[in-house]
Amino acid sequence: MSVRIPVGEQLQAINPWCPLVQTSFSLVADDAFVTGQGIDYTHWKAMPSPIGLKDRGDYRRDGLDVLTSNGMLYVCAGVFTGCETDNSREKRRGGGGTEDPSESRLILPRFYNKTISTIALNSAPVDDGKRIYLAPGDRIYVSDPVANVKVSNYQKMTYEAGLNVPMFPIICLEIPIIDSRNISYVEGLDYSITSDGNISWLPGGSSPGIDPETGLGRVYSVRYLYNAFHYIVSLPKEVRMTNVTEGGARVPERMAYYAVIQREYIYHSQNRGDPKNKSNSKTPQRAVQEPLQTITPKPGVISVDMVSFTEDGSQN
Repeated sequence: MSVRIPVGEQLQAINPWCPLVQTSFSLVADDAFVTGQGIDYTHWKAMPSPIGLKDRGDYRRDGLDVLTSNGMLYVCAGVFTGCETDNSREKRRGGGGTEDPSESRLILPRFYNKTISTIALNSAPVDDGKRIYLAPGDRIYVSDPVANVKVSNYQKMTYEAGLNVPMFPIICLEIPIIDSRNISYVEGLDYSITSDGNISWLPGGSSPGIDPETGLGRVYSVRYLYNAFHYIVSLPKEVRMTNVTEGGARVPERMAYYAVIQREYIYHSQNRGDPKNKSNSKTPQRAVQEPLQTITPKPGVISVDMVSFTEDGSQN
């Protein structure tokens, strides 16, 4: 252990004769800084779907749940102004292949915007002006009308009469639909894009139809634009507490969230069906079919006594 001689006058950093000045964060100023630099996001809260379950541990559902996405129900909670700070380009290798996390950091204020939001699901009220509460699995959409968050996607689809559901809700097509016979189709004449972003084949118009060799709908390709969205992956700073001076007293106050978000990583994960949930499935009920042939054993005698056989092994 080395001992050094002190140089100059010595003063303790914390002592009763020289108390430190207590400082406080201005949480209102913090919220104003974030909202001044950010854009508007719409927050959809996730909740596990109980639709069709008889027991909490059931793997099967009693009916077709067409409201669930990724096993969750999503309800609009409100609009807040946040700031997305960065975006990673890391790739990870695992047993199932290469994973591209595409993660970003999201800085939030403490409260939703104090404006009347017209966004709601099933007429559910939004938490206008209330404190924000996040959970992993929640969805975040960019709702700022000025921000352009449309991204492109292409995929192969199989023709079905009526509605065809793509991986993501379609805003508009970039290229007309082309099927396996290299035939193009005209929007508004042969098909239309519904308000839910699905492809609706119009009666009286041309369509890919059924392949007579397979008995299934023909394959066709689409390229379209859709609104990108994010999932809440983790909350590194979920409960952030500090002391502030209010009314001559030091009181604890909760600060805003700090969240890690990720671009949508699951393509088509929503069950297809009528927009209203129905208990009856469109798939036929499974039944045990009767066998095509019957096997009737013929009556006979099995010899087990040695006297019934000759020396060469033949039966008497």
